[in-house]
Amino acid sequence: MQKLAYSVLIADDEATIRNGLVEAIPWELYNARVIGMATNGEEALATILSMKPDLTVIDIKMPGLDGLEVIRRAGEYGSKTRFIILSGYDDFSLAQKAIRYGACAYFLKPLKIQEFRDELSRQFQEISAHKQLPDNHANIAMLIRSSRVFLLNQLILNELHSQEEIDRRIEMVSLQWLNGSYRVLVCTAVNVDVDSLSAAQGKLQALLAGVSHEVWIHGGDMLVAMIGGDDAGFAPVRDAVTALLAALKEETGLRFYASVGKLVQGAESAAKAYTSALRALSYHLYEQPGDLYDDSMVCHQEPPFDPESVSCEALVGAMELADTAVIHEFCCKYLNELFFVPMPPPDFVRSMCIHLVNNARIQFLSRHPGFTPMMPVHPEEVRQCHTVEDLCGWMEKRICMLAEQYRQSRDANDPIITRAKTFIRKNISANIKARDVAADVNLSESYFTVYFKQKTGENFRDYLLAVRIDLARQLLAEGRLNIGEIAAAAGYQDYRSFSRAFKNVTGSSPSEYQGT
Repeated sequence: MQKLAYSVLIADDEATIRNGLVEAIPWELYNARVIGMATNGEEALATILSMKPDLTVIDIKMPGLDGLEVIRRAGEYGSKTRFIILSGYDDFSLAQKAIRYGACAYFLKPLKIQEFRDELSRQFQEISAHKQLPDNHANIAMLIRSSRVFLLNQLILNELHSQEEIDRRIEMVSLQWLNGSYRVLVCTAVNVDVDSLSAAQGKLQALLAGVSHEVWIHGGDMLVAMIGGDDAGFAPVRDAVTALLAALKEETGLRFYASVGKLVQGAESAAKAYTSALRALSYHLYEQPGDLYDDSMVCHQEPPFDPESVSCEALVGAMELADTAVIHEFCCKYLNELFFVPMPPPDFVRSMCIHLVNNARIQFLSRHPGFTPMMPVHPEEVRQCHTVEDLCGWMEKRICMLAEQYRQSRDANDPIITRAKTFIRKNISANIKARDVAADVNLSESYFTVYFKQKTGENFRDYLLAVRIDLARQLLAEGRLNIGEIAAAAGYQDYRSFSRAFKNVTGSSPSEYQGT
C-alpha cells in the first residue's frame, strides 16, 4: 500500500475504551489510521467537521452532546462520515434512533473484538466503493447483512447451542439452505491486507454464483465461505477455486491459499465444518501444488518422536562460541527428523520447534546461571511461519539471538540498559512508551520492563518520569522557555498533564518551582 487511505475518529469518554480500540485493532491491516480521539460530544463534532474522518466510532452516552446528537448535527452540516455506535445500554429504541440518524452499526459494550473487526471490514469496503451514506432503506438492508454475518460467525464459532434459536435466526436472515448439505471453505494469504482480501471476496462470490453460498471476511484476515451442495456438485467448484488462487497470486503477488472442510448437514454443524477446514488449512505449511487443502491431507498417525531424546549438548556448545554454521546445521537436521511421514501434523512440527528453542535455552542457562536472556518463546511466533523453511529460519534466528545476547553480556556490563537509557534521552520529547524502547533493544515489551526492573532496581515508568521531570527542572531553572514549551520538550502533549506530573514529583507546580 502506498499510503493509509481511510481515516478514523474514536469518541468515547472512557480512556480505556479509546486506548483499547487503538491497541486492539490492527488499523494498518484495513489501510486505515486513527486521526483523532475525542472525550466528549462537542470535541467529537468539532473534529468530524474539521478533519472529515471516513469513519467515526462513537459512544452513545458522553458528557455534553451524546452520540446520537453528534450524528444528527453532523448530518445537518453535511458530513459524510460513517458512524459505528457503541453503547452500554441494551436498548432497541436507541439502536432504532441511531439507524434513523444515519448510524451504520450498533455495538454493545463490552465489545466482542472479532465481531467489531468484521464490521470494520464491511465499512471500509463500502467506503472503498465511494458510496454515499445510505438512506434509511439502504441502512436497514445493511443492518440485515450485518445480522447475517453476525449469525454466520456465531455458527462457525459454536456460540449457539439451542436448535430452536438456530432455526429462528437462519429463517430471519433467509439462510434456510444451511439445513441441507454444505462445506466450509477458508481462504487467506501471507501478509494479506484488507483491500486484497476484499478483491478476493468479490471474485470468490462471482465464482460461486451458480450455487447457494455465503462469503464474508472473518477476523480481518480471512475469507470464510459456506458452499451448498454435495460431493458431485463441489468437484467443478474445487477446480475453479484452485484456478482463482493462482490468479490472485498473479494479480497481487501474495501467496493465497485455501482449504475445504468436511461435507456436513445442517446449520448446527457449521463449527464442525469450520474446524475441519482450519485443520486442513494448517497444511499450507507444506506448499502443495495449487495451495488448496482438504481433510484427505490430514495426518492421523501418532508421532513416534520423543522430544526428550534430543541432546542439545552440541547445540549449546555452538551457542557459547556463536558458531552460526553449526547452529544452522543442527536446526536443519532436527527439523528433518520430525518428518515421520511426508506431511506430519503442522501443530506437532511447530510445537517441536518451540520445544527445541526452549530446551536449548534451559540447558544453556543451567551452564550459565548468571546470564539473564530473553524470555521463553510464545507460540504465536511460530504461527507467523508459513513454510518449513520459515520454521527452520525461526529456530535458527531465535537460538542465534540467545547466543548473541550471551556474547554481549560478556563484552559489556549491560549494553541493553545502556542502549535503553540512551534511547530515552534522545527521544524524551516524544511520547515514548515502554514498547518503543523495547523495540529499540530487540526485546518484547513485557520482558523489557521486567529486565529493566531487575537490572536497575527501578520501574521503567518511574525512571522515565524521573528523566522527564529532571529535564523540566533544568529548563525551568534556565528560564529561556515558557512552561508550555518546557512541557513539550519533556514529552507531555498538554500543560495539564505536565503540571500534574511535575507537582506529584516535586510538590509544587511548574510556575511555583520557577518562582522559587
